[in-house]
Amino acid sequence: MSAVTVAKKDFEDAVRSRKLMLLTAVFALFTLGGAYLAAEFGELFGEELGDGAQSTIELVLALQTSAGFLVPIIALVVGYKAIAGERESGSLKFLLGLPHTRRDVVVGKILGRSAVVAVSILIGFGVGFVGLLAFVGSVSIVDYLLFTLVTILFGVVYVCLGVGVSSLTKSTSRAAIGAFGIILFFWFLWSTLVQVALYLVEGEFFMEEFPEWYISLLSISPDAAYGSAIGAVFSDSSFTMADAYQYDVGELPLVAEPWFGFVILALWALLPLAIGLWAFGRADL
Repeated sequence: MSAVTVAKKDFEDAVRSRKLMLLTAVFALFTLGGAYLAAEFGELFGEELGDGAQSTIELVLALQTSAGFLVPIIALVVGYKAIAGERESGSLKFLLGLPHTRRDVVVGKILGRSAVVAVSILIGFGVGFVGLLAFVGSVSIVDYLLFTLVTILFGVVYVCLGVGVSSLTKSTSRAAIGAFGIILFFWFLWSTLVQVALYLVEGEFFMEEFPEWYISLLSISPDAAYGSAIGAVFSDSSFTMADAYQYDVGELPLVAEPWFGFVILALWALLPLAIGLWAFGRADL
């Protein structure tokens, strides 16, 4: 229960952050805009959006990009100071002087910061839900809730990455650079490196049919796995690699299958947690 105690205290401290409140407000505005775009998108193509399930799919399509952009930022802002901040201020020694182990601290920080990110997502998507009702008039509550839960899982992954980075350094500035580096790597460098590998192996950047190893590498980033998981929930290839590269879902390599997105997200959550526990357990405070 000690990790839960740390999580409760950490949640109370983190949830009061003005920076978090600002990011949550921005996220809420984006979801409201997504609800409006979902309605406009349907009208543009002459679709009847009176069906709740269809209008929810339209909203998910509109929100996936903004969620994929803002949720990692919110999660990393929440997570990067989790341990490094307390080491820098010296309060970590006091915390460990209480009946908490280092494992309790790492797990508690992840639980507490994940709860903060979940609240931020629930607020933002709650605004989107209200917007969808206002602009469209109907919504599939079950589908929308499933999308929200997948997005929370996506946020937890980046919290684990942020806390993992935080456990590796005593400096919040270095932790911030590490958090920024994670975003830079997954948003820009990863796809670039895979493109370079494609050129080195195949001799060209654009192909009529891309090789399976290329699709597999692109699929293992947290952001791509998030899209795959959404596609699995809605049984809709519009969110997956199948749509991006004109594959039938059944022809995709295993790691690019929609359901495998959940496995990849779980691995991206567990790996930083394991590294954080290992590194922090051996750190000289």
